[in-house]
Amino acid sequence: MRDSRSSRIILLAHCLLNQNSVVIGKARRKGVVEELLQLIMKEGIGIVQLPCPETYFYGLRRFWGVREQFDNPGFRNYCGKLAQEMKDLVTEYLRNDYEVLGVVGIKGSPSCGVSESGSSESWMGPPHEAKEYTKVGKKGIFMEELSKKLEGLVFEEWDWKDIQGSLERIKALIKA
Repeated sequence: MRDSRSSRIILLAHCLLNQNSVVIGKARRKGVVEELLQLIMKEGIGIVQLPCPETYFYGLRRFWGVREQFDNPGFRNYCGKLAQEMKDLVTEYLRNDYEVLGVVGIKGSPSCGVSESGSSESWMGPPHEAKEYTKVGKKGIFMEELSKKLEGLVFEEWDWKDIQGSLERIKALIKA
């Protein structure tokens, strides 16, 4: 390249750059996850913000959800379309000699979890009667669809229970 660009990009779950998109009561920052953004900015890496399928599909006035709610043909098909759009964008970057470092999801998210997602097991009924959800060792629905389209890319995740560990794993992804 003949200008200042690094030609390196990373794909981030939507809510890492916009906590205003998460379910009411679940935001952990006012807006962006600053420590992650600082790390990425320091390294001169461009950011592709993934779409938030939950916000687009269910809106901002949604209840918290679990994997079983989202694992239905309509939502999965919608996530597949979003994943295809991301594949097309990544393909264009790769075609032009950019380095795509990987994807960062959200640990435990029913949509964007990489190693685990929230599960209600077999429960269904009114939200006010919901039991506490558990975690299962499965990707969230959007990350499942995205990983089918972006084979070969590294998928990492942000863990709110281990912020320092998350930063270290993402730093390793960047340095790899």
